[in-house]
Amino acid sequence: MKVVTVHRGARDSYQVARALQEAGLLERLVTDIYWPADRGWARRIESGLPRRVSAALCCRHAAGVPADAVTSCRLSGVSSLLASKAPWLPDRWEREAVRWCDRSLGRRAGRIATRKNAALLSYSYYAHSAFSHYEGKGPRILFQLHPHAASVRSILWRERELHPDCASSLDQEWELALPETDLRRLVEEAAMAQHWIVASSYTKRTLTDAGVPAERIAVIPYGIDLNRFSPKREEHSSRGPLRLLFVGTLGQRKGIKYLVQAVEMLPPGSVELTVCGRPVDDMALFRQSRARIHLHPSIGAAGLLEAYRSADVFVFPSLAEGFAHVLLEAMASGLPIVSTARTAAPDLIRHGREGYIVEAGSASHLAATLENFLRRPESVRTMGEAARSRAECFTWQSFRREVAKYVGGVLHREGAASPKSCLSR
Repeated sequence: MKVVTVHRGARDSYQVARALQEAGLLERLVTDIYWPADRGWARRIESGLPRRVSAALCCRHAAGVPADAVTSCRLSGVSSLLASKAPWLPDRWEREAVRWCDRSLGRRAGRIATRKNAALLSYSYYAHSAFSHYEGKGPRILFQLHPHAASVRSILWRERELHPDCASSLDQEWELALPETDLRRLVEEAAMAQHWIVASSYTKRTLTDAGVPAERIAVIPYGIDLNRFSPKREEHSSRGPLRLLFVGTLGQRKGIKYLVQAVEMLPPGSVELTVCGRPVDDMALFRQSRARIHLHPSIGAAGLLEAYRSADVFVFPSLAEGFAHVLLEAMASGLPIVSTARTAAPDLIRHGREGYIVEAGSASHLAATLENFLRRPESVRTMGEAARSRAECFTWQSFRREVAKYVGGVLHREGAASPKSCLSR
């Protein structure tokens, strides 16, 4: 038995589809827009296009996933793309367009898997429709991208009550912005699966809290391009400020307010903070701060690499994260990590060796942890070297190998049987 998988866009650079294809398990990848770069006519078209356009098209293709193994739902892709590129479109309409696209992709995947007598592996957001339209005998596998929606909503609501001044950014998070019916679909899709893949133990914990059997959940951390992200920076001088770096959406879900407060608690002039990411509110928090902060709300790939390579410590105090690729990017760039247990940090680093795990939502704990680097500046180098070494354990090749191993094991155990969902027993 083979597997149909579904997601929109170049999710995780198509690594799951590649894993299945390499293992001889891929029946179809159902997605929105996939560029058939392995076909001669597509290569001829690319050669006549501007480099930027050609590069964008190639991002919608994965070496090892041939176009004839892909079903593209182009109407869905064009609709979601236009919705995301229309600044005049109300947020509510954009979200509805995206949800329509997700439902249509899931529906198509479920029907194809049924017709092909294949198993079904769906990413979050498509799974409710995919599983609802699947009548095959194979197992239903969910790749849970983010922590359980009910768990995240609870965290964000509490944060909103604690910091009403951050409501504008928190209200834009999907777990708060989605209508109740759509949030209920996200909650239900987790219960519709029979097996689960997650990228972090924190996501696994939120699923088990919701009643998912722990033994049915595989924790498979993502990988990193070790050639693209590599150390190349000056040694930290104990006479200069400690250079902190944050990369991510500039909203309170990422713990931005706690980060700014923590920096303000440190001795004046002892640190400087560089912040790279897309803002989701009016940036008043940064304008009001007396800390030394460098803002880069719009930064390209080259600028981001330079930011990693010129920093001393990477700080990511997120309140709820399914993984956070930026952690691995920073580690591969030779930076010690300071992050919370509600990210993949506990899966990636060992506390006190490659960085520190801090309490989510505590500016004082974060500040006290950062002071460790001020008291022991030599730890910036030793922890950074350890972080790079540790990052070398997390490659995309190992990710694909573990995905294929887990899915292959599920197919072997389940055979042609069609057990009910574990949560319905």
